[in-house]
Amino acid sequence: MIIKQNIVKATILGVAFTLLCSGCILSNAKPNDAPNREESGISQNANKKQNKDSKSLILNEKNGIVISISSIKEDKLLRNITVDMRGKLKKSFLWNTVMDTSRPPIIDEIDVNANGTKEIVIHMNAGTGIGVAINEVHILDPNSLEELNVEDPVQRLNNKLNSSIKHQTGKTYIDTELDGKHLSKMYDYDIGSWGERVSFGSIVSYEIQNGRLRANLAGQASMSEFPVKVVVDYNSDLTIENFTLFYSGFLQPQFSEEDVKSMLDHWLPEGDWIVERKDNQYVTSYPNHSSDGESMMISINPMTGTVHDTTSGSPLKSLANVDAPDLFQISNGTKYMAELYRLGKPILEAAGLKPASKDWITGFLGDGYVLGEVIRSNLKFMIKVDVFTGQWEKISDPFQ
Repeated sequence: MIIKQNIVKATILGVAFTLLCSGCILSNAKPNDAPNREESGISQNANKKQNKDSKSLILNEKNGIVISISSIKEDKLLRNITVDMRGKLKKSFLWNTVMDTSRPPIIDEIDVNANGTKEIVIHMNAGTGIGVAINEVHILDPNSLEELNVEDPVQRLNNKLNSSIKHQTGKTYIDTELDGKHLSKMYDYDIGSWGERVSFGSIVSYEIQNGRLRANLAGQASMSEFPVKVVVDYNSDLTIENFTLFYSGFLQPQFSEEDVKSMLDHWLPEGDWIVERKDNQYVTSYPNHSSDGESMMISINPMTGTVHDTTSGSPLKSLANVDAPDLFQISNGTKYMAELYRLGKPILEAAGLKPASKDWITGFLGDGYVLGEVIRSNLKFMIKVDVFTGQWEKISDPFQ
């Protein structure tokens, strides 16, 4: 591997879119904001006789927990859903639901609020279609089937994330900012149904990570473009703890060690290479068959998917952005730097930043980020930017 030390100055370790298209089904109601979700609000014993005139269809069953739906439509999306807790408790709710036998409700029993009791966690398909995949989560107390309140991530994000979508000379520039972290991107076209800002709500899913609830939301800029992804982590009381902004691509960070090994398996030459987690990076060493046989080392940033030189931190390749060029193949330092400036230019333009000088790139930060000096509103400051994904943030000058 070429270690580019000669070019390193210092090595320093919305409201969701409304899609009016054929085949789209949207949900405007969010978890816990539908009025009177509990249709009757009364728990009852399962052995109590049902009304003979009522008819229902079982959607799914797991470990004695049965979810059924009334055959009578109360609303296009809001449907009467009944949860039967092992024949001991039964309760009905008005939930957003799309009848899709290929995507039945998912039922889990997990302690998500750290009270020592496993709650009933139900994932409902609440919207499908072109550019739409809405999953809603409902968490029930197993002793009463009372639904616990889950803070709505869509409303919070649409109010919290700052974004702009601008068109100029046939190109589209998108800039997003969340808690001081930015992601800026340029598209080389401006046709299509673009919004005025990035919005959330058309692609939503939930999962449980280490006993805590997590939501994954895609930020939508047009009918077909979703430039960012936001991961929302919850506290044990089911309020939102934090938001993390990611690049949205076919493969999306944050990458696990298994993800990294799988992706490197398709890129690195066959051999006895290994992956280890060191200082929040995945460090990979593998035999160098092209020179003196010494092992070569590269690292991967799990938050961006960027492969970088372990020694200098200079970016080489992206595992997240499959369209990004492979700088690993460039051995000439001058050509390598020219490529970095080419990749950085549209990111600065989308973010409304100007280079502080012709040679605005001043070094690397040891994790695949490029260090640069820029100007905005006549103020000069330092940023670290991932040239493959457009992720960047303002930082203090590390040389002072």
